[in-house]
Amino acid sequence: MKGHGVPGITFVQGGFSSVGGIENFAGELLRALRGRQIPVGLICWNAGNAQLALEALLSAGISVHCSEWRWGCRWGWPDKVMARREWKRLVEADLLVFGKLLHEDIHRGLARLGKRMILITPYRPAEMWAGRRADDLLLNSFEAIVVQASSFEGDLRVIGYRGHIVTLPYLPPEVSEPAPWPQAGPLQIGFLGRLVPDKNVKYLLAAFSRLGTMGTEACLHLYGDGPERDAMQSLTAQLGLTELVRFHGSMRRDEIASAIDRCHIFAFSSSTEGQCLAALEILARGRPVVGTPVGAFPEFLESPLGCVAPLGNADAYAVALRVTGSWTREGKVNPANIQQAYMRRFNRERVMDEYIGLFGCYESHREEAQIA
Repeated sequence: MKGHGVPGITFVQGGFSSVGGIENFAGELLRALRGRQIPVGLICWNAGNAQLALEALLSAGISVHCSEWRWGCRWGWPDKVMARREWKRLVEADLLVFGKLLHEDIHRGLARLGKRMILITPYRPAEMWAGRRADDLLLNSFEAIVVQASSFEGDLRVIGYRGHIVTLPYLPPEVSEPAPWPQAGPLQIGFLGRLVPDKNVKYLLAAFSRLGTMGTEACLHLYGDGPERDAMQSLTAQLGLTELVRFHGSMRRDEIASAIDRCHIFAFSSSTEGQCLAALEILARGRPVVGTPVGAFPEFLESPLGCVAPLGNADAYAVALRVTGSWTREGKVNPANIQQAYMRRFNRERVMDEYIGLFGCYESHREEAQIA
């Protein structure tokens, strides 16, 4: 797949997925940068899973170069094949922005050539570098690392990162007129994400099962798919919740807004997180979120945006669901004031300016170093 020329800023990704926060964010930021007339491009592998998204980038005038090689992920072969094919573009780009780590030999090779590289973390740094040496050359091949929560900064220093750290959220989704609450009836609770172990959906199901004993009539909508779907459906049946839990499966991008609007609140029971982009999409539609004390959740989930509920205590999590749901029923929050609070906390234009400033300030820094 060919694009337009050699861009100044090239984003480099591993396998593109049809779902996943870092992939959605990368596409959104690329389009926003291009909208500001900044030359950008994308190099990635596994193009087949997100063909429509990549076509949207091309139609926006963004340089896109893909490798469809997917075999041998465990040994880094897709990374190596992609790097070999696109080495000239990697070397000629002014700045390389990574959303996922590639094989360490690639980063080290680019670092030896003096390439400017910035990493935007897809999840918590302590987990990305678990078990690595503090002086890891891969870690310090990046002149800057962008994290989404201030607590992540300490992770990087502990494991030996010596470069510049920037705390900056993913590009916040745009807002539009929020839909009113669903019509009278049971409390409608939603989950939006992949059905994978890290999302800890079995804990959400356990907490949801407690709501009935607390006198709260509710339905749970699971938007998304993944390898744990069969296990979650079995657990739902074991808990006697088959009539109250609906598995909607994978959602197209153009279906997400209406899915969010069908619920009063959303719940995330993750055992680990980085920046949950799905939570930002939900807040942008004026729906509150109940999260767990992981990732960036503790830094922004407070009334009216939602709250943080504990892990390992399904009763307490159920109480958080019940209380947050009552906010919507009793008029303590409404879609408009949730959306307004979201825009104050996650101003899209301000975040966009900070990304541009980050990329621009490093270009100025390089020019000053060359003059010196």
